[in-house]
Amino acid sequence: MHKLTRRNFLLAGLAAGGALLIGWGAQPPRQRLHPSRPLALAGDEVALNGWVALAPDGTVSVVVPRSEMGQGVHTALPMLVAEELDVGLDAVRVIAPPIDKIYANVTVLSENLPFHPDDGGHTAQGAQWLMAKIGRELGIMFTGGSSSVRDAWLPMREAGAVARAMLVKAAAQEWGARVEDCRTEDGFVIHVDGRSAGYGALAQRAAQAGAGLTARDVRLKKAKDFRLIGKPLPRLDSRAKSDG
Repeated sequence: MHKLTRRNFLLAGLAAGGALLIGWGAQPPRQRLHPSRPLALAGDEVALNGWVALAPDGTVSVVVPRSEMGQGVHTALPMLVAEELDVGLDAVRVIAPPIDKIYANVTVLSENLPFHPDDGGHTAQGAQWLMAKIGRELGIMFTGGSSSVRDAWLPMREAGAVARAMLVKAAAQEWGARVEDCRTEDGFVIHVDGRSAGYGALAQRAAQAGAGLTARDVRLKKAKDFRLIGKPLPRLDSRAKSDG
């Protein structure tokens, strides 16, 4: 039997730790579409994912996991969802998030490391990857560092796009039509023959018909097709801040 020396103990510990790190790093990124428990919603609202819920009247509730401190995130972040969902901002209301890792601010950790923004070296990339991985696992819901829009840019747009795809699929099933023959506009799914249905009327069916859809099943809009993002639109919280 070999005697366990300090050197062998340290080497074995490093090897085990390295193996664990490699195994952990090989795991796919934590998904950011569905929370670990259902959203707590009011009335007849139906959640299509962890970011978007619909009421029968077509009102869209958007989960905003960042604090509004005058910087406009309660307008900018819902705008990301509304753009991909094809609804106007006037149809959107903001709701607070539950505590869940899908709402973590990954960017504030990965992009605030002591590297130059143009540093594309392996060290910088590796450190950013590691911090993003840690950020997803820790689930820190943090506001700051001018990171809110940058962090939400993909997950909230994907949430809107997935919700839109679910609604289109629901309408196609209801009409016995092809998904390819349906389009969306201003809160409605419209068939090539002129039939249309509002999002609110389709919400229940959409939650069932599109339950298996993920961000991989949708295509995000190209910048040239944006109708809301980048446009000077009224803030959603202006009236409430004015009249209480």
